[in-house]
Amino acid sequence: MRNFFILISCLLLCAACTERMNIITDNAAPRLVITGYITTDAMQHVISVSRTIGYFGNEEIKTYSDAIVKINEARLFSLGDGRYATNASFVGVPGETYVLDVELDFDGNGIPEHYTAQTTVPAMHVLDSVTLRLATSTTKDSVWSIFAHFQDQPGPNTFGAHLYINGMKYTDKIQRYYVNVFGETAAERQYINFPVFFIQEELGWDEDEKIHLYTGDTITFELNVLSRAYYDFLRAAKREINGGNPLFAGPPANVPGNISGGALGIFGAYTISRQSVVLEEEYGFPQRP
Repeated sequence: MRNFFILISCLLLCAACTERMNIITDNAAPRLVITGYITTDAMQHVISVSRTIGYFGNEEIKTYSDAIVKINEARLFSLGDGRYATNASFVGVPGETYVLDVELDFDGNGIPEHYTAQTTVPAMHVLDSVTLRLATSTTKDSVWSIFAHFQDQPGPNTFGAHLYINGMKYTDKIQRYYVNVFGETAAERQYINFPVFFIQEELGWDEDEKIHLYTGDTITFELNVLSRAYYDFLRAAKREINGGNPLFAGPPANVPGNISGGALGIFGAYTISRQSVVLEEEYGFPQRP
């Protein structure tokens, strides 16, 4: 287990499960941070290489664009700003194992260090459908539950989920991303009908911003099955960010990573299955002005 605080710095990149993040440590020596993931969607998959910053330091975030980054011996190309990408046709295959290798002279002694990790893409769970069910209703507003319907497959329930509104990712921050917190063997091999998200006419966004839902809007639910290390990382990160340990208060939480060679971070994998539902007039949402 590696102890560090996590501070969110910007929105999710592309279809990421986790945000690009700055890792805040005490004022110890900087540590290399490597984060990335692969999915079952064909797209550019990005690995980020940066370093930790101290609580009381005023330095800007340092990234590294001179690393050699490979997945299964195939070299990724630099996007700049410490980000390295596969080609746009790269797709993770369930059951396959992928090895990440990063070569970088982090300590500046002229000899590159190697940092490695591996991840296996979990078995795919196919999302059959999503439905809306009325959860609560008042004279001012109604709250609807978004139910996911799918057949559970053998193995632990390391589920996650994204939510899109008219193609825009609502779960673009880790606080809003869903990670299963129920028993990993609950409903083993059963058909699952489970409420994951709740929506109403007005949804919170950033600070004072709001998202308004209207009749005719399309809600898309994305079911993910996360690799074990990625699942553990996201659960721990969510606990940290959601206030388990406020910044400067008490000891930091344990957020596990899987990068060898002395670096912090995570290399994970997850599957993707999506279904959508349209907000019909019967649900009572207003007409778009």
